[in-house]
Amino acid sequence: MTVVVRHEPGIHDLGPAVVALGVFDGVHVGHQALVREAMRIAGEREVTACVLTFDRDPDQVVTPGRAAPQLTTLEDKIAFLVEIGPGAIVVVPFDEALARMEPESFVEDVLADVCSPVACVVGADFRFGAQATGDADTLRSEGRTHGFDVRTFDLVNADGSPVSSSRIRALIAAGEVEEAASLLGRPHRLHGVVVRGMSRGRTIGVPTANIDAPKGFALPASGVYAGWVLAGEERYPAAISVGLPPTFPDASCVLEAHLIGFAGDLYDHEVTVEFAVFIRAQRAFDEIAELGHAITDDVARATTILGERDR
Repeated sequence: MTVVVRHEPGIHDLGPAVVALGVFDGVHVGHQALVREAMRIAGEREVTACVLTFDRDPDQVVTPGRAAPQLTTLEDKIAFLVEIGPGAIVVVPFDEALARMEPESFVEDVLADVCSPVACVVGADFRFGAQATGDADTLRSEGRTHGFDVRTFDLVNADGSPVSSSRIRALIAAGEVEEAASLLGRPHRLHGVVVRGMSRGRTIGVPTANIDAPKGFALPASGVYAGWVLAGEERYPAAISVGLPPTFPDASCVLEAHLIGFAGDLYDHEVTVEFAVFIRAQRAFDEIAELGHAITDDVARATTILGERDR
């Protein structure tokens, strides 16, 4: 069973451990392989495998105006890491004080405070400390002082290119959600609260849930997608629209979904939207009836696509 703790100075000493260290936004297949490598080494040395990560992307504190859209919430990141099965996950609050911390102080005041590291596993491009001045060599030098070694883990390659969070963000921004899912190891997902809209879908026989899209997270390119919506304990196949519908220039909601087989009221409930396949681009329709036919076709295509995937 994985223990999940929030780091507070001086209270979480996990004892000897092999530490997988990183931001791990997305917990993609490369991150998963790195954590498993830390678990493998921990097993050899008969110590705890620990993941040390942060409660937010450091760029959201250091350069908030340029921070990249996020792939996962903190809750999802923890859940996906738990699925891998390390002995412990330590979440470090990233604030301005931590952003100013020199690499040597980070090792002394955070890493060595969490556990007694016997080894650290980091990505080949790992950076840490104030202004990202520390790298794997810096960590290795500190390891000689504190008694741990450092393993750099090469980036996992897929289709001839390294798997990275930035590559996945670019795929999502281009609407290539299938390709993104192959690198994530799961469909890309977003969480949002269902809000009241104009009820236009209901008037044409295809009611949709208007979802308040979370700010700061990676939203796919405008278009219509097949995917799933998790509402409560149920997971419904869905046709999902992203972007303002060109037919209705006064619309304000950029994310809505028709849940196939659902009948009920989701207002004010949080739902999870998972993107599986791009169906078509957004386009304007001259007649409402024409739009209704297009949406009916979208729902049929989504039903077929998702039905084949569930077999």
